[in-house]
Amino acid sequence: MIEGVRGTRTFEGSEAKKYVKVINTFYHVSEQAEFKLIKLPSLEREELFSRTVGEYTDIITKQMFTFSDKKGRKLVLRPEGTAGVMRNYIEKKYKNEKIYFYSEQMYRYERPQKGRYREFHQVGAEIVGADNRNIQSIVDIAVLGSTFLTKILPEGKNYSLNINSIGSNDDRKKYKAILSEFYKTYKSDLSEESQKRIDTNPLRILDSKNEKDKLISITAPKFKNHRSKSSNEDFENFKSKITTLEFKEDPYLVRGLDYYNGVTFEFIPDDRRGSQDALGGGGQYDSLSSFISTKQINGVGLAFGVDRIMELID
Repeated sequence: MIEGVRGTRTFEGSEAKKYVKVINTFYHVSEQAEFKLIKLPSLEREELFSRTVGEYTDIITKQMFTFSDKKGRKLVLRPEGTAGVMRNYIEKKYKNEKIYFYSEQMYRYERPQKGRYREFHQVGAEIVGADNRNIQSIVDIAVLGSTFLTKILPEGKNYSLNINSIGSNDDRKKYKAILSEFYKTYKSDLSEESQKRIDTNPLRILDSKNEKDKLISITAPKFKNHRSKSSNEDFENFKSKITTLEFKEDPYLVRGLDYYNGVTFEFIPDDRRGSQDALGGGGQYDSLSSFISTKQINGVGLAFGVDRIMELID
């Protein structure tokens, strides 16, 4: 007997109905907000992600499905959607702002567990070509995400919108150096994974789910004390524009991909399930385009894990 590939699954019956409900709800909400559908290829060149996602992220070091074609070119099965959207925008030489939504399968090699699969499903939205100081684009993306969850989650299933600012690229560079020095004094007390990140990606230690790491991070220098004036102004502007949404500031919230900067956010279910607690998230990515070409093209986006949301609906 030939079995299915580990970490993949087939939707049928009630599971298929749940899947269709999630996808259709996101389509409807996005189209109501005048976002346009984009369908991305499953295959991309390896360098699209090795350049953009970050050399020391888990996606690059552990999770990409990489292989060579018959001409020896390195290809990957798409691990996330944003880089592909930006690649398409640059390749087609668009000049004006594009507002997209998508529904795609993504692929990452990791240990399968509840809510996490090697072939997993995401819905997402991107605003590409936006002014990097146009906070309204980030507001629009956050409102889209909140509207979707309000419509798809059953009564009694609540969530919180957690927000933070990880500053400009210069802010992050300076803060990483400060954070690295802080964690070096606690190196022997950190988890093995976080010890590896002290010099390469100390921001990810802030987001660690290890209890010992969390206790150490409570006393870590706060990013808000090391952000530039313009980054703080943008964050305050963002907060002033989302007063219709309930939100909570989370100084430890960081995004796992290196191209993010500025305002970031996550949607966390009230009945969070350990390490896999975020239903989705997003933020600004003003430097993503510079890893693909010489152009400076700003953008904001978000993505939701369909598999995790399916667990919460009837």
